[in-house]
Formats: sequence, C-alpha cells, structure tokens
Amino acid sequence: MFFSKDRMFDLPGTFTVRKCKSCSLVFLDPQPSKRLLKKHYPSQQYYSYSRSNERNLFKNIRDYLIEHYYSPNIFTLFISSFIQNIPAIPSYVKNGKILDIGCGDGDTLGSLKKLGWETYGLDIDSRAVEVANKKGLNAKCGTFRTLSAYSDNYFDAIRLYHVLEHIDNPSLCLSLIRKKLKKEGELLIGTPNIRSPLASIFGSYWYNLDSPRHLFLFSPQTLGKLLNKSSFVIKKIEFCSAGGIPGSLQYVIRMVFNRKIDLMKIQTVLLFYPLEWLLNKLGAGDVFVVRASI
Repeated sequence: MFFSKDRMFDLPGTFTVRKCKSCSLVFLDPQPSKRLLKKHYPSQQYYSYSRSNERNLFKNIRDYLIEHYYSPNIFTLFISSFIQNIPAIPSYVKNGKILDIGCGDGDTLGSLKKLGWETYGLDIDSRAVEVANKKGLNAKCGTFRTLSAYSDNYFDAIRLYHVLEHIDNPSLCLSLIRKKLKKEGELLIGTPNIRSPLASIFGSYWYNLDSPRHLFLFSPQTLGKLLNKSSFVIKKIEFCSAGGIPGSLQYVIRMVFNRKIDLMKIQTVLLFYPLEWLLNKLGAGDVFVVRASI
C-alpha cells in the first residue's frame, strides 16, 4: 500500500504497510522485531500510559458518563448522544469479573471497579502496573500470553481497548480469550478503522496509523472475519472516534511547513468534533468497538 514512519515520536525508520489480497487485512510487512518496537514505546511519553492523569473537559464528561452508565438519567442520555467516545463498557453482570488487557495504570479499570465489577488488569508496562497496584487495583505485568495463568471459563467480560492492533498474533490472542471467557461472556474490542474516510484521505499521515506500534489495522469486516474464525459471534458494532482529524492535520502541517505543532488540545478536538460525530453516526468513524460473545 504505502510506506510509513513513526510520526508520533519522529524516530528513524521506514515501515511498509501492506494489504492482504485475499482477506483485505492491513499489516506491517515485515513485522518489526521486539527489540525495535521497544525503542518506539517510550512509556513516559506514549499516550497509553502518560495521559490518564490529565484532566480535561472530555475526560471529566467521560468519567461522569461511566459512573452513570448502568443508571442513566435524562442528562447523561442527552450528553452521551453527542459524546460517543466512552471506552467500551461491558454489559452489566452482578458480581461479574472483568479482565482489561492493556489496562495501563488502571484509569478505566478503577471506573469499572466503582461500577461493581471484580476487576483484573494486564499490561506490558511494569511502571503502569505498579501505579495501578498503588490505586488498589489487581493488575499484573505481562503480554496476552499471560492469559494462560488464569482459569478457563473465569471471566464474564474481557476488554481490549486500543490493544489488538499492537498484538503480534491477534488470532492466538482471541483463541486464548475464548478459553477464559464464561459461556455467554462478553468480549469488547476497540480499534482504529482502516476503512474510515480519514484513513483514506490522510494515508501515511493518518493519526491512527501509528506505525510501527500498530502491527495490524482492522476494519469491521476484517475483524469480523477474525472473530468468526475464533468462534465468536458479533452482537454489536459502534463507532466512537474523536481527535483523528486534528491528529492527522498536525502531521500534515509538520510535513508541509517543517513545523511541529500540537493540535491534540481540547480546543481543536472540539472544533472538529461535529464532523467526527457525523462520521460516527454514518458508521464511518476512525475508531470502532465490537461487542462479541461465544
């Protein structure tokens, strides 16, 4: 398809993004080595680990909506119809157990605990896990292969939010998850949509391309095929993107004017949000969430 670079951190290296002719899955080829990838995950800077303590309007609203997710009022129903980037909250299960793979320092895990879930977290970053543990959360350091340490048929829900695209073997990951989910358990996956209009318009400058950290890039169709292959049944697909336009524009501006600028601020995100909201409503958002069960 095209060549890409690490535009988030401006680190050296060029990566080839290809599309499978038979199944349309998009991926990096060749896949970067673990040694190389480690250089592209500076944990003090990478967004998955560094921004959970930032307070802004979106985060405050999001936290409020999560707190009232299972008991919405007129206000929350009204706001949630406009703010669509609530991160993959599972259907309620009394005394339910949930595993958040890629939990970071436990920001969302803590919210789920307040909602009554018995929470478990898993993340590759030891410092993020340490922070989560200090918050009183049950989190472990490890990859998705660490799932083998948990009992089979144990979890009522398993969540991967902006995680599956980072995994070197998504098929194996889903197979392990299937063993750990209870019958009728819920799997939630949030991931960038490679078939979104923004991905087509911006190409290698698309914010959610995020090379080389995103090893695989899915569409609802390609992820659906992978889930079906792993014996999951899709229940619902939602679109919940925000920030893809300003994030992509800042890369284009840097390329054209050779000037580094940060457009991922609340003002610019809000400026472009109406357009992203419309794309979500049209089923063409930059990020989608799949709810699936066994």
